[in-house]
Amino acid sequence: MTAQTSSPGRDLVRTVAKNDLGNAVFGVAEVAFDHNLAEGVIRDIPIVGTIANLVRTGRSISEELFIRKLVRFLDGLKDVPPEERQRLLEKYPDASEEQRTLGEKLLLALERLDDTAKPALLARFFAAYIREEIDYTTFTRLANALEKFNLALFPNLRWFYTHEEPQMETPEEITHELSLAGLVLVQLSGSGSFGGSAGYRQSSLGKIFLRIGFDVQV
Repeated sequence: MTAQTSSPGRDLVRTVAKNDLGNAVFGVAEVAFDHNLAEGVIRDIPIVGTIANLVRTGRSISEELFIRKLVRFLDGLKDVPPEERQRLLEKYPDASEEQRTLGEKLLLALERLDDTAKPALLARFFAAYIREEIDYTTFTRLANALEKFNLALFPNLRWFYTHEEPQMETPEEITHELSLAGLVLVQLSGSGSFGGSAGYRQSSLGKIFLRIGFDVQV
């Protein structure tokens, strides 16, 4: 493969589409960067090897945490059948600009995640896109919401949509925080007037976020 057709972004799309993601390499809880990436099958995964080389040469992504997030993301896709993942290459052919752009956007999305549990959720959203359960725009909206979402507020989000027990006391400031992630809609009453107030209601994105990310049916 030439340097012109190889890039971290393209390697990520190819890895998702072509590799056996069910391989036992994805015991990701304790990835030992120095040892496991120096030798063994983890480094043989194209995108992991590419990023590892960048780390070691000091030219780009420099934190072990990114490798952990990347591997957790790939691990989250292992249950998508290979034939479904391979269809990615129909939309994003090898060496195409579209393939490079998709891969780079995924890498950027992973880099921005602030919680080690989030890459698995991003994988759920991307798997739904691979299966054509959602379109690409919806995937990007879910990824953006995930970046902004505080996972500690999941019980509050679930209660807001389902009112299932256990009941959650949710101050307005927390509901407002959920709205900043795009998962709750703000409905203004008397906007611009003295005594105006804000209310909150469910959104279609919030429902999709809960259904795909957490198996919560709304």
